[in-house]
Amino acid sequence: MARPRPLRSALASEAGGGDEALNELAGQMRELVMAMAKDQPSGIKVPRIVEFAVAAVPGAQHAAISMIRGSEKPETISATDDLPLQVDAIQYELNEGPCVQALIRSDLVWSDDLSNDDQWPRFGPRAAQATGIRSMASYRLFLTEDQRGSLNLYSAKPQAFDTLSRGVGALFAAYASLTLLNDIHQNKAMQLERALESNREIGIAMGILMARHLCTTEQAFGMLRSASQHTNRKLRDIATDVQRTGSLPDLRTPR
Repeated sequence: MARPRPLRSALASEAGGGDEALNELAGQMRELVMAMAKDQPSGIKVPRIVEFAVAAVPGAQHAAISMIRGSEKPETISATDDLPLQVDAIQYELNEGPCVQALIRSDLVWSDDLSNDDQWPRFGPRAAQATGIRSMASYRLFLTEDQRGSLNLYSAKPQAFDTLSRGVGALFAAYASLTLLNDIHQNKAMQLERALESNREIGIAMGILMARHLCTTEQAFGMLRSASQHTNRKLRDIATDVQRTGSLPDLRTPR
């Protein structure tokens, strides 16, 4: 896969005028999104989002996505390299930092210099010393009621994310939210499809047992469940055996 092409640094200059710079930015963002879609037409994968984030946002050297599900602890689900994982681990341990704040209550959080930023007196100096990261910007990703995310950008340079960078980051974060939402919905659809398929398999097996043993639906399901527990196998696997052989597996020798 080709590496994403970074946005041109000319965007940071106002020499061409505000409208021209905005038009160029819009055009390059469009190229970036088209490249993402062309790169993986079946759906953009999370690892590619963070790679393109570094290309999209001027000043970004590393990127990662953090997520929190319900009351679980936050986790980094994808990163461009190991360095964001190290920074995030410190944030999760101390329960403070840009990505933690973006996950909980803020749409956009940034630091021009972590080494002396009093927003996070414990995290900032420790992260700067341990990892060399000086600048961070984190954007809340709007997902579902029980799933929250943040797009995190990192740089070893202080004051890496100026007004332009933060604006571009906000545009890309909105696209990242849509991409992740699509991924979540696809996963839910696959889970539902598997559940329906499993129920169909079990229903067919119950019908076979009902015809073979002249029993009720409750009794047929009880047979399947008993066989599942006795053999320590999934209910659907037992149902598949019944469909293939017409009878329950031999329960005399548990697996």
